Amino acid sequence: MKLTARDFSTRLEREGPPTMALLYGPESGLVARHAALLRRSVVAAADEEMDAENFHGADVDVMRLLAACNAFPFFARRRSVELREGDQLNAAARKAVLGYLASPSPSSLLIVLAGPLEVRHPLRKAFEEHKSAWCVPHFPLEGRELHAWLKERLREAGYAVEMDAIQALAERLEGDARNAASELEKLMLFLGERRKVTLEDVLASVGDSGTHSGFALAEAVLAGRVEQALPILDHLLEAGEEPLALLGLLTQRLRRLAQGMHALRQGEDPERIATRLQVFWKEKNDFFTRIRATSPRWLANALLRCQEADRELKSGGNESRIMERLVIGLAHKTSGRPASSGATPPAAGPPPTARWRS
Repeated sequence: MKLTARDFSTRLEREGPPTMALLYGPESGLVARHAALLRRSVVAAADEEMDAENFHGADVDVMRLLAACNAFPFFARRRSVELREGDQLNAAARKAVLGYLASPSPSSLLIVLAGPLEVRHPLRKAFEEHKSAWCVPHFPLEGRELHAWLKERLREAGYAVEMDAIQALAERLEGDARNAASELEKLMLFLGERRKVTLEDVLASVGDSGTHSGFALAEAVLAGRVEQALPILDHLLEAGEEPLALLGLLTQRLRRLAQGMHALRQGEDPERIATRLQVFWKEKNDFFTRIRATSPRWLANALLRCQEADRELKSGGNESRIMERLVIGLAHKTSGRPASSGATPPAAGPPPTARWRS
């Protein structure tokens, strides 16, 4: 059955855990938090070694997964079986999971985690239609939902908070919940023994770093906001983010633009393109506006720049300098003067999708 992320905690508290759950979407911080709540609802921390198992979709051993689901718990009332990267299951593994849904074991709770899933994805469809399973999409928190989430997290930790402080937190921590949770922990450390959060506390302890995610970096770069992109990049590198992972995200976003541009040129319906490329409804207008504002030549050049940065990073170059040069070069597109990389992109045809791997 379908369930919203907003109603998740209330439903879990009122009815207890389901037989199975699919938690998916781009908001990985909320997905991870809800998975932890489900796991803790059936297995105590002290019993996890015996009664909780984790699997990864990309290389899952199907027989082991099914055996784990059908095993009896040692100490807990039910076992917790977590399948991460459910969107990376191959056809055979996906078929096995769908088969398990037809006759799940009462002794286990199967939790499937995934990134964005399109409407017709077999896993999403099967969990939505199953009467005793939960299917919960997770999207980035905005507006009232973000305010409510921040207040709830602070309340759970035993803090009262002024309205002005909540507003300031929301402005500084918009982005993914994982980064926001980290900033809240820093705020609590700053407060010490005090249990009331004021505006002054927020201004003194919480920077704009909550918005400094890899997705925020990609958005700032593709929007041409170099003055915003560079501070985000600096923060991410100082926090220990891997440059190759950031480069991979930037390249993935550029490839998606290239694929969308090519599909539009071929006359494909925009709605179908958005579904196939997993562009969520909140992003659609910006995505197609960006395609129309981007020249194929610039896009080809940008993908070649990413390839060159990949080679430089893997050759042991100065990581900060390589990434800064790349971000500045890509963000220059808004001025209509993208800096030359020395490579000449193809004169005709769709932009290359660059066979790049991190």
